Amino acid sequence: MEPVVLERPEHCVSRKNISSAAIKVLYRLKDEGYIAYIAGGGVRDLLLDRYPKDFDVATDATPEQIRKMFRNCRLIGRRFRLAHILFRGEVIETATFRAPVPSDEGEHPENTFRTGEDGQVMRDNVFGTPQQDALRRDFTINALFYNIADFSIIDYAGGLEDLEKKIIRVIGDPDTRFTEDPVRMVRAARFAGTLGFEIEKEAYESICRNKDKLALAAPSRMYEEVQKLFFCGYAKNVFQWLEKTDLLHPMFHDFSHWIDEDKTRHDWVVQTLEQMDRWRKANLRVHPALLFALLFGEYHEVLAQQLIDAGASPHDAARDAVHRHLQGMCTNVRVPKQVIYQVSDIMTNQLRFQQTKGNRPKRVLQHKGFLDAFLYFKVSSKAHGRNQELLAYWVDLREAKK
Repeated sequence: MEPVVLERPEHCVSRKNISSAAIKVLYRLKDEGYIAYIAGGGVRDLLLDRYPKDFDVATDATPEQIRKMFRNCRLIGRRFRLAHILFRGEVIETATFRAPVPSDEGEHPENTFRTGEDGQVMRDNVFGTPQQDALRRDFTINALFYNIADFSIIDYAGGLEDLEKKIIRVIGDPDTRFTEDPVRMVRAARFAGTLGFEIEKEAYESICRNKDKLALAAPSRMYEEVQKLFFCGYAKNVFQWLEKTDLLHPMFHDFSHWIDEDKTRHDWVVQTLEQMDRWRKANLRVHPALLFALLFGEYHEVLAQQLIDAGASPHDAARDAVHRHLQGMCTNVRVPKQVIYQVSDIMTNQLRFQQTKGNRPKRVLQHKGFLDAFLYFKVSSKAHGRNQELLAYWVDLREAKK
């Protein structure tokens, strides 16, 4: 297959919009005689006039050859062997071109390729050509290359046309590709939400058919993906795609069924995500614990009230509600223990905002978890129209301390 190639005058991508670290890696590889491309989402975002979150490099150099070239390099991964080239404040992920998933595993040594019984790819270090590498990627818009040798854009998969049409299209058979890696379904929803694109009909129907396979995804990987979903600056749009494709249920089983029961619960989630998007657009850093506290806050409050009705103290109920829910969720999305404890602190600290007598408020202000707890209190108070006088009190007290 001959690729579509856009020469430098035919596209908007410029080296000045690529990080200096990525440029150094590209030119070092090129000068050593290797092919060196910016690959995937970085090219997509540059063509859409968006600044990429990161710049990934693809090359025909093997991981070991890359390590010999860069003293600031470390190799990671078993399923995908990658080179991380470390710069101050930035990591340039550099991968060797890979071949498609082989039809006969027996042709390859155990240390290069392996699938599980369910069809998931467990290990994949079969090296290939640029064309093979492009065609094994998930979506056409992520299969674009920028060639540092002549500054051209190379398209083997029809990604340029789909960028123009604003379509998320799977490369290959969607059922097969989603079975190989179920997280691709979540990525489709994320890209549709962040880019304002539509998911192509065949891919959309495949997600709806295969959504339950998301339970096979590694829980630790799902935790990373959840952060990408809701920290992307378009969390509300992404959430709508998770609902459309019904991916929300296998991700957050009990919680998703709970919000289905009452529109006001759904409204809380939407308001939370709108706030998250405002913070991200203002370049404010949001801790994962605050994200989970806000996202599941109303659900945790209801669970806590059930425990109080059963005889637990308010403090113990708030703590136990968080731990029972988030620890139970770890079979699908493995929330780190430290984050669970931080969410628990946010929820138990809500009780402190009821205390306005004596020196207690000043001690609350000095508590190390005050800011996250206060942000939760502020958002929830406004969303539910409650504690308005208390909120005004704490806002004034906090301003007076500055």
